[in-house]
Amino acid sequence: MQLLAYRPEYRIYLDRVHNHIVYERLEVQTLVHHMPHFLPDWQRVLAQVEPGFTMLLDVTNTLGPNLQLVPLYLRLRQLFRQAGVGVIAEVLPTNHNMGQLSKLLNQLQFLPVYRFAERAAAAQFLASYSRPYIAAAC
Repeated sequence: MQLLAYRPEYRIYLDRVHNHIVYERLEVQTLVHHMPHFLPDWQRVLAQVEPGFTMLLDVTNTLGPNLQLVPLYLRLRQLFRQAGVGVIAEVLPTNHNMGQLSKLLNQLQFLPVYRFAERAAAAQFLASYSRPYIAAAC
């Protein structure tokens, strides 16, 4: 697993062998008004995967949703779709309303997203997905 983007607000890892991305949102993202490197970082990562790729999105390290970034998140979802995402396992905190934001984004722009409360459960789900995947990499 290679670290491709390391920012105060997030980290993005890529496993080229398994065509898999891991995204970790950090607390700082809750407080920012813009993230100038966010979409370029994602474009660079998505250019290196093949259609059908899997993703684990871990947003458990958060202070809550940042509604100012919703347009940015919607644009990112368009990029996921254009790149041919296979399936997304999203790990949400249980004590915040991040789940509501996730559901809203999916209503506005549908993607194959499955939500989990624990990262291990999300990794296990991805391990059982049709494409071979090593759960330990998550």
